[in-house]
Amino acid sequence: MKDNYKLCVVTAQKFPSGLASNNRILSYCKGLAELNYQVDVLTITNSDEKNGNISAVNFFNLGPNLGNKFGVILIGIFNLSALLFKNNYKYLILVSNNALLIIVLFCICKLKKISFIQEKSEFPFVLNYKGLIKEKMATLYVKYIYKLFDGMIIMTQPLLDYFNNKTKDGCKLFLMPMTVDVTRFLNIEKSDKYSNCITYCGYMGGNKDGVKNLIEAFSFIKEKHPNIQLLLLGSANATELNEIIDYANRLAPNRVIFEGQVSRQKIPFYLKNSKILALARPQSLQSLGGFPTKLGEYLSTKKPVIVTAVGDIPKYLKNRKNAFVVEPDNNHLFAEELSFIIDNYNSALEIASQGYNLTLNVFNYKQQAINLDRFLKTF
Repeated sequence: MKDNYKLCVVTAQKFPSGLASNNRILSYCKGLAELNYQVDVLTITNSDEKNGNISAVNFFNLGPNLGNKFGVILIGIFNLSALLFKNNYKYLILVSNNALLIIVLFCICKLKKISFIQEKSEFPFVLNYKGLIKEKMATLYVKYIYKLFDGMIIMTQPLLDYFNNKTKDGCKLFLMPMTVDVTRFLNIEKSDKYSNCITYCGYMGGNKDGVKNLIEAFSFIKEKHPNIQLLLLGSANATELNEIIDYANRLAPNRVIFEGQVSRQKIPFYLKNSKILALARPQSLQSLGGFPTKLGEYLSTKKPVIVTAVGDIPKYLKNRKNAFVVEPDNNHLFAEELSFIIDNYNSALEIASQGYNLTLNVFNYKQQAINLDRFLKTF
């Protein structure tokens, strides 16, 4: 294997289980592996799966099994540093905002002559800081941290516009939209258990994906469609989860199914066997900059997808053309569109087939890996 094809992705979250962004990482890493890259995913945290291989992508969870989170990070960074010095990586893609990790990797990349690239899928988290001291820290973070990178892989146009003047001279910016591996949704076992479910999948805390909005919208149509249920897949912290459960019990008693956290391997089964897939993201800084990975998974099922028009979503999805797209924070309108889909389901399936074409022609991991390969070879 040539050294110029050796690449690592570094993250601060456990892999492959963990956050939804792991699906994005794995999809483009799989694509690069198919283009003859040697790809390693390295994490600074701990997982029951210390290391392994998925789709020709190696992964290593380098953090120790400790109760102290800060200790896990420090030792994880030490183990990561040792591994980086042992290997001759040409490219390092960082999927983390941890300032300490960024500074350490910057130094190692300089010494080892590794191209240091950050992947950005949302606006800087520090922009949400409140209070004089924290806001000063945020200003310093934005002013200096992003000037440490040689390149950035950016998910959406609003993010590209934002980071365009936040990086050093010569930093290369590459727009790579959401990526999805459609093959995960082939040959899925059929089941009628969830065939009358409107389904959401993802993290339910903080209402970043509008789970409460979705529950309220569903409550508006529950009487008209008594056989339809709402299925929620995912987790939140205990306080927020109990709050959501209480909210669902008040607005739609006995009509909302909480399935809890579902493994990456089982997600295709639930989504593929659902009736409708929904995402009621509210308008926010996060939704403006991000593009949810779950949306690509939704589209891969060929089931009707309803989503709010936030960020770059309207750039790709057109209402009643390839998906059902409504304005954000209008739960009554969201409910009306849900009801329309149910009442015109055969037509909705035809629209869904057009949405599926996007996963083949635009969001397909193979095509985006080819584009990413071209970008990497400019370094």
